[in-house]
Amino acid sequence: MQSTSYKPEISLSPREKAIAQLVAQGLPNKCIAKRLDISHWTVATYVRRIFIKLSVSSRTAMIAELIKENLLWD
Repeated sequence: MQSTSYKPEISLSPREKAIAQLVAQGLPNKCIAKRLDISHWTVATYVRRIFIKLSVSSRTAMIAELIKENLLWD
């Protein structure tokens, strides 16, 4: 019997994608917040949500997974 593992499709909202792209550029949350005109707390919330969606625990792992899944850039 062949084992197949189901991997749910990952999708990011436009805001999550924008934040992920800025994280990939190396920007800290405060700079991302200033650029998007939102609070740094909101940026942190979005980053945590992306971590949960991707099952990762670091910004580096997040970017690596998004690149692997071809979700980072258009």
